[in-house]
Parts: sequence; structure tokens; C-alpha cells
Amino acid sequence: MKIKFPFYLSKWFHFEFWPFWIFYFPVYGYGLYLAIKARSFSYFTAANPGMKYGGAFGMDKMEILDLLDQEYIPKGFLSKKGTSAQSIAEQMKEANISFPVVCKPNVGERGIGVEKIDSEIDLASFLNSQNQDILVQEFIDFPIELGVFYHRFPISLKDGITSIVRKEFLSITGNGKAKFGDLVKENIRAKGRIFYLKKKYKSKWKQVIPSGISYKLEPIGNHNRGTKFLDGNHLINDQLVAVFRSISKPLKGYNYGRFDLKVNSLADLQIGKNIKIIELNGANSEPAHIYDPDYPIFKAYKEITKHMKLIYEISTENRKLGFKPEPFSMVLKGLYEHLFPKK
Repeated sequence: MKIKFPFYLSKWFHFEFWPFWIFYFPVYGYGLYLAIKARSFSYFTAANPGMKYGGAFGMDKMEILDLLDQEYIPKGFLSKKGTSAQSIAEQMKEANISFPVVCKPNVGERGIGVEKIDSEIDLASFLNSQNQDILVQEFIDFPIELGVFYHRFPISLKDGITSIVRKEFLSITGNGKAKFGDLVKENIRAKGRIFYLKKKYKSKWKQVIPSGISYKLEPIGNHNRGTKFLDGNHLINDQLVAVFRSISKPLKGYNYGRFDLKVNSLADLQIGKNIKIIELNGANSEPAHIYDPDYPIFKAYKEITKHMKLIYEISTENRKLGFKPEPFSMVLKGLYEHLFPKK
């Protein structure tokens, strides 16, 4: 049964805008069933024994990216907490990186704290709001951003791609009549970020935008930045699985998760060329194609349970190899420290 809500009514009528914990509520019972079956409430941590807590939270982004072939990752470095903008700019020169760059917390999820930085002045302003280690990466301007969900079994060696999401960035297009600010306000995906966008585009806010002229308001591909997620599963084929089998080869202890990447073209994607992996997610990964506005909600729940079962089965194989789940008490302690870090 396909249930769709008129998009113009209110963002809250469409499940893609629900807080993720509410959206997942109907399948929590299945998660409890799998935990009981596994005799461990933290069984999922065994899916990726090479990642902290299996990649559920608290992953070191730089550490996991460094395991990949350098061909596939943006140039970047880790900047320790408290480093000045001037020092980071000097490190950028040494690494042959120029502005713009992308700065993000080295430990974090869901795109929180990720910013495109265009100058040293912007960098200093960004650092004033941060109290943690920062990952600095060159900005990759490839036109296509995707999330590719790849998995592999450690014993049976079965592998596959189960989800591809294509990201459409928050943007506006002028009509020759409306002001920049009015176009932003009319875009439902910008509703929760009006204050931020007004500050960011202060000089353009009251300008009338010529017809056909478009502005990409957000260069960061996350739901909380107004990005539209589109189902890209039609791109899945054996050739692409082989590409990600090769890319994943250096990743020891990694079996389940989503590669967030940019690529120059879909043709390049299929041959493993001109791919830059921005981030690698573990057990907290979602099959993000389900957030396509046209995706049926019950089909989305079917996809979620399929991936929950997948992580259970991969964890079971890893446990046969001697990898034990993290003690649940340690997971809870780690989650508390992650959510409420000491200042």
C-alpha cells in the first residue's frame, strides 16, 4: 500500500521530515527481537569490529578514511582542538589545499557542525563555535553526490549494494520578480534554516533574482540542510558491486555501512573513476534512498527491517570468528559521553 502526503500541506505530513527516532519507532520491536535472538543488546557492534562501537556513534572519521586508497579520499588533515585559523591555513599550504575547504567535527553524525569554509576569516568564525578536533578536507566540486550502502559477509564472503541515494541540494531559481529572501521562504526545505540563510546571504536577501538564475543555498548534502534525497537504486549492478568490493578491500573489520561520496559522472561511478569518499558510516548507516519523497512508507519499513536483519547476520558471522559485541554497559557509557562530552 502506497501512502503519500501532499508535500505542500506541511513538512510534518511527510515521513522524510520526521525525527529519525520517531520514524523508526514501528520497527523497534523487531530490533528488540534481534537483540534477544543474539543474546546481546549490543550485537550490532560486532558487525564492524574495526570501528568503535561498530560505527554506531563516536567514530574517528579521519582514522577510517586513512585506511582507504588515497585515490578515493579528499586531501585533508586533522586539526586538534584549539588550533588557530592561522595555523590551520599554514597546514593547508603544506598539504597543498586551498580555500574553499570543508570543516567538520572529527567525531559526529548527521551533518552536524559541517561547513564549507571560503576564507581564513570564515575559518576563524567557524572555530569560535567548535570545541573539538576538526577534520579539514579540500572541497570536492564534483557535480554528483551519492550515498552507496555496501556490505560484505566475513565468512560466506557474500557482498552487495542494497541502497543508493542521490542528493539534490537546497537551491532556488529566480523568476525575475521575487526577491532572494522570498524565494528562500517559499522553499519548504529551507523553512527550518531561514535565520541561518538570511545571515549567510545578507547581501542578496532583498535583491530580485533574474529569471533562470539559480543559487545553491547549501553545499552540504544532509537532510538537516534541506537536501532532497532521491532513490538511486536503479544504478545498482554487478559491475558497481565489484567497484566497491575493490574500494573496501583495505578496510579490515569493516563489513556494513554507507559510503558518502562525490563523483564526476555516473559513467565514472560504474568504472570506479573520479570518486571521492567524503565520509564512511558504520552501524548507524541508513538506506537513505527510502527518504525519497515518492517512496512508499510501508516499503521503507520493509527496507529498514531488511537492513536490521543484515547487520544481525553479519554480526553473527563475525562472532563465529571470535569477535565479541561490546558490553552493553560500555555502549551506554560511551553513548552518554558522546552526547554529553566534558568541556
